[in-house]
Amino acid sequence: MTGRMDNEAAAEVDGRTLLEEGRRARQERAESRTLGARVNRIFADRPAWMRGAAIGAVVVATIAVALVLIEVAVSWGRVHPGVRVGEVRVGAMTTTKAAARLEETFEPRLADPVALTFEDEVWQIDAAGIDATFDGEALVAEAMEFGRTGSLGDRIAARVSLWVTPVVVPVTVEADREAVSAFLAEVADVVEREPRDATVVIEGTEARLEAAVLGIAIREDDVRDRLLEAFVSTDRDVECEVDFTPVGVTDTDAKQALEDAQRMLAGPVTVTDESKSWEFAPVDIAPWIAFRTIPASSAVATEAASADNERSVLQAYISAEEASATVLATVGEAGTPAVDARFQVGGGSVTIVPSRDGVGIDVESLATEMTRVLTTEETRTVQLRTRRIEPELTTEKAEKMGIKERIATYTTTYLSTNKPRVSNIHTLTDALEGTLVAPGATFSFNETIGPRTAAKGYQEAPAIIGGRLVPSLGGGICQVATTIFNTVFESGLPVVERRNHSFYISSYPKGRDATVSWGGVDFKFKNDTDHWIYIATAYTNSSVTISLYGTDPGYTVRGATGEFTDVRPFPTREIKDDTMATGTRVVEDAGVNGRRIAVKRTVLKGGTVVREDTFTSAYAPKEQVVRIGTKAAASSESTATAAVP
Repeated sequence: MTGRMDNEAAAEVDGRTLLEEGRRARQERAESRTLGARVNRIFADRPAWMRGAAIGAVVVATIAVALVLIEVAVSWGRVHPGVRVGEVRVGAMTTTKAAARLEETFEPRLADPVALTFEDEVWQIDAAGIDATFDGEALVAEAMEFGRTGSLGDRIAARVSLWVTPVVVPVTVEADREAVSAFLAEVADVVEREPRDATVVIEGTEARLEAAVLGIAIREDDVRDRLLEAFVSTDRDVECEVDFTPVGVTDTDAKQALEDAQRMLAGPVTVTDESKSWEFAPVDIAPWIAFRTIPASSAVATEAASADNERSVLQAYISAEEASATVLATVGEAGTPAVDARFQVGGGSVTIVPSRDGVGIDVESLATEMTRVLTTEETRTVQLRTRRIEPELTTEKAEKMGIKERIATYTTTYLSTNKPRVSNIHTLTDALEGTLVAPGATFSFNETIGPRTAAKGYQEAPAIIGGRLVPSLGGGICQVATTIFNTVFESGLPVVERRNHSFYISSYPKGRDATVSWGGVDFKFKNDTDHWIYIATAYTNSSVTISLYGTDPGYTVRGATGEFTDVRPFPTREIKDDTMATGTRVVEDAGVNGRRIAVKRTVLKGGTVVREDTFTSAYAPKEQVVRIGTKAAASSESTATAAVP
């Protein structure tokens, strides 16, 4: 209501202004009589037509002034005649009446849903669901502005134009944009689709064209505007406007690929090598056929490729990867395999064993020639070709890796009596041998070795699980983890991750053990040098040695092992055993006291400290298990009776 009162007050002020203008107009009209007489006097000695034109102009001006006065009277505090809000004529209405008329007309329409349609799909949307509203007072205020702004001449011109051409104020509806967008997103899930290029599909040994499909995208802004307009319209159905997005490859652009694929499948192909030959049937050829998109300008001169350079066409070809899998399985590996360069270490020095090139079937050339022959030649025969195969690690590459001297080495020992554990140590050490760590890379024990499975040769041996020694597949791997940790410790390289065992094991260096488990605890170190690092291993039945080779970074390592602290006695668990004589006591599993120890490492280079590390190990007490005999001694009577034959 405040808005309406403000509009009426503004109209009253504007009316007073126009009343004053009308008063001046009446005065001008009175003066026009005198002006007419003056015109007659001025033009007394002029032709009659000139006097008539002058008088006519005076009459027109007088009529215009009269019309303005009439319009002022009609529009006093009201919307000017000729103004509409939507379909509602609000001209000559007060702001209060105009607002009421708009509410009466449009409010009921907001109560009815609007239907959005696309082909056979229909979606209903309610005004309440998207908070759709219209502001009648604001619309009336906008309608009142016509003929009331600008200079006097502008206002008069605007009012005069309303007599001839009515002005329509569009009815605007406001809504929650996020709610509307969410609704349109649901519609888009059904309506929209990505364009799909034409392609060729091979089923069995038959090739067929799969036609291109235009993409569809909703014109979201246009659809949103039309939906909101419909809420105040008598037409409640809105058609979902869409754009059709073009495809990259049309049906015509795929025509040549279809014809080529059909030629490829028209019969068998023969692969020859000197006096040998192998025939492959269409059923073998079908999986070899692949398709790719290429610029039309680079395709062969065909009807499909004769258009502009921006077009793309589909091309059929024999895939080297797919064909080689079948051909090599039939023909067999020809030539000799390539041999990588390798590092041979001993006594702290490194020797590079040179790489050797290999000779093998040129599958790329085979596929290219097969594509040409099967699409253009009558004789479907392809000659097998070979090529030089370069090893992955050439001698030149190996020489540039900077692996030339030993950086650090460490050896740990173990009992040779537990054969499965010894076997696991050897198996894992072999897997670690020759591992290369790139400059700046981080070595991961678990990622390098992988799962410890029976298929890899690992056996069951004692391992610490849940704080107890129990048989486990791969038991003994922590011997290797502890060894490589100590090697890295002595090298001065950064240790990224290390965890001590759950209880103290005296056979390992104090506070310098390391445990690992697949999918859990890991050991990691970083190669912070500018060259590669090579991990070399060696073992006997009672020791394992791990060395790091590369370019010595010049680190000096100082280690300091602290004293044991926080010593906690181990608990004892007694198990009664009726198979043992009373009073017999046997330690089945020795206990170990809990304790804590810290080992510090200082790494220097040229007398400057590079890094300082503290490796703290907190060991929990390990339970001691003791068996106590409870078997009663046999009586003498029973013994005597037993002795009677």
